Amino acid sequence: LASREIPESFHTLYHVSSRNLLYPSSTAVRFPVPDEKVPWEVEFEIYNPPFYSAERQENDPPEFLRENPMGRTGLKGQGILRFFGPNHALHPVVTRWRRNVDGSIYRKSLKKMLEVLVVKFPFSDHWALPGGSLEPGEALPPKLRRVLRREFWPQFQKLLNQGTEVYKGYVDDPRNTDNAWIETVAINVHFEDHNDVEMKRMNSFLQGCDLEVTVRWQVVDKRIPVYVNHKELLQKAADLLGAYY
Repeated sequence: LASREIPESFHTLYHVSSRNLLYPSSTAVRFPVPDEKVPWEVEFEIYNPPFYSAERQENDPPEFLRENPMGRTGLKGQGILRFFGPNHALHPVVTRWRRNVDGSIYRKSLKKMLEVLVVKFPFSDHWALPGGSLEPGEALPPKLRRVLRREFWPQFQKLLNQGTEVYKGYVDDPRNTDNAWIETVAINVHFEDHNDVEMKRMNSFLQGCDLEVTVRWQVVDKRIPVYVNHKELLQKAADLLGAYY
């Protein structure tokens, strides 16, 4: 959608982390942007954000850079993202039903409960979905390849191809700037049967490349300890499956 077609309330709701005052992995400080000044179509005469690019590309002068589709962030430039404009990502939402001891599906408020595959990387305080930024020409994110052993990569790609897209678009992320932002595709891979052969095979290939990365199945509800934008993807998957959240 063109910026002028996006309601102001949408900008505010999905553009919070992108305005965190301190930019991650740097000393850059954003120009403060109040909620009502986020949309580009709203006049903001004193707006004069600093320019920051960890790896400034001289062939992309600032006057020709694209503008963040969700509005102002308080920082110009590439930031620590790989590219100006959209930086593409992939987030698999791998789910199964939570089970009682007898194998029956656990329910809460009459709704089935899910478990989701999450990972925790060194020096991170949060659990996360096993995905991330896509390198040019790569089908699976490097972070996902750190979790799965190489032998299972082709089969996991097949599972993704058979999965259901739950979201595609802009991600509210603290690394976003006025000229660089993250867009993701979230795909739900759901195992309906707890004896599913592919799920058991996948479990056997987890924790393959990096022993410092922790992987586990986590019960899904609104208190799940993952990044806020990952919670939004999980809720979409739960809604899709008619599960408790």
